[in-house]
Amino acid sequence: MEFLLLGGMILLMSVLNKIPVFEEANKSLLGLKLPIGIVVIVVGIASFSKGMAFFLPGLMGLLCGMMLIMDLLKLLPSSSESLEKANTALIGWQIPIGIVTILAAIIGMIR
Repeated sequence: MEFLLLGGMILLMSVLNKIPVFEEANKSLLGLKLPIGIVVIVVGIASFSKGMAFFLPGLMGLLCGMMLIMDLLKLLPSSSESLEKANTALIGWQIPIGIVTILAAIIGMIR
């Protein structure tokens, strides 16, 4: 569940891009988003085997992991306008998914 918490916090870091210090921190986190995203997906899948009480952490692990892996598309050299539009649409979903993922991780740690 700790990786769910970490994944949610990384998704929320995109909100702080306007501050120069955090913008540099986000650039340094870009290389870690893929491995953390893969681990969050695995944790999400593993949470489903623990029973119905862990359905929310499992679902949020899958969503958060997919959002973190989608940031891999930013690294492609052939980024076009459609990729920028998709990125803008995803930023609107990163904040709610990050908040719910953090809450699901805390609930999962308590149980």
